[in-house]
Amino acid sequence: MTLRTPRLRLEPLRVDHAEEMATVLADPGLYVFTGGEPPTVDELRERYTAQARGASADGAETWHNWIVRLAETGEAIGYVQATVTRATASADVAWVTGQRWQGRGYATEAARGMVAALADEGVSTITAHVLPENTPSERVAKRIGLAPTDRVEDGERIWHGVVDRTRADAAGGATVVDPVRRRRIAWVNLAAGIALIGFAAFDALMARAGASPAGPDQVIRDLLLAGAGVAMIATAFRRRRETDPGPPTGPGTGSPTGPPDAS
Repeated sequence: MTLRTPRLRLEPLRVDHAEEMATVLADPGLYVFTGGEPPTVDELRERYTAQARGASADGAETWHNWIVRLAETGEAIGYVQATVTRATASADVAWVTGQRWQGRGYATEAARGMVAALADEGVSTITAHVLPENTPSERVAKRIGLAPTDRVEDGERIWHGVVDRTRADAAGGATVVDPVRRRRIAWVNLAAGIALIGFAAFDALMARAGASPAGPDQVIRDLLLAGAGVAMIATAFRRRRETDPGPPTGPGTGSPTGPPDAS
């Protein structure tokens, strides 16, 4: 499915994109962080043939790859990709923007469009693997709502976020939020819920003891307070479940041709 953002068009990967993308990925500056050399057309054809299958042999992962184009001219400028693990409703994502088009916010815009599409498919957790020294890519990760974790795989720090379908970004898609902040909010909700229930119980005891006015109004008030407390506690536990990172996901789309790159 082709995705659209205000300035970009994300086109599903095909094998015949190889020749065009070899030019986009030809600048040696793309490989400063990861090493390696620009791929040849034949190498890209082989890679794209595997990626275009769209799923691992056992069906546990589905692979999404899009060529990023400027909406106005149709010129290819990079790609984004995601490995979706259905069992955990998680996706590991990556982005690459050609050197000529970096510094204009294209990687961030394309990544946000991809994440919104993944959220529509039911993905609830997003991760990305970013080399610690790749500051431009770290900025992209932050802008799309990810936060760094303490986990490191093959020298890359894992960034993690959870999809919040109750909040929309500027384009109307679901947003990704920092799970650490979400967990803190969950603790606040839990504490507030317990406090409300405790106050309702204390108020009811005081009324029964004759230390405070009793009557229908008091009963309704305490029931409403207790109900609000239960709702806040339920919300806290739901938010905690949503922020569980689960098992790490792998870059099953095949290692990106270059580093997840700058905005």
